[in-house]
Amino acid sequence: LMSGVKNNVGRGINMALVNGKTGELLDTKFFDMWGGDVAPLIEFLKTIQDGTIVLMATYDDGATKLNEEARKLIAELGSTSITNLGFRDNWVFCGGKGIKTKSPFEQ
Repeated sequence: LMSGVKNNVGRGINMALVNGKTGELLDTKFFDMWGGDVAPLIEFLKTIQDGTIVLMATYDDGATKLNEEARKLIAELGSTSITNLGFRDNWVFCGGKGIKTKSPFEQ
């Protein structure tokens, strides 16, 4: 879904959105949480539709610019570790928009 060869990964939080019914890749994005701004991440998280599988992984630093609103939106996708994510922590997560419980796919 994502790789350096496809040129769709970068420093910060890397995301892939997958249709939960068909398995079709919907979108990929990365958000620089060291030198970038958290606002584009927040806006992107707000546009995710119910039933979408959300895959996330950090590279280098995924936490410095995260604020409470961004962490809350990611927690609503099923993450329990996002509240404790710190500077240069490694983190991978698979959740979904509309999930009613915590995701078992997080480390």
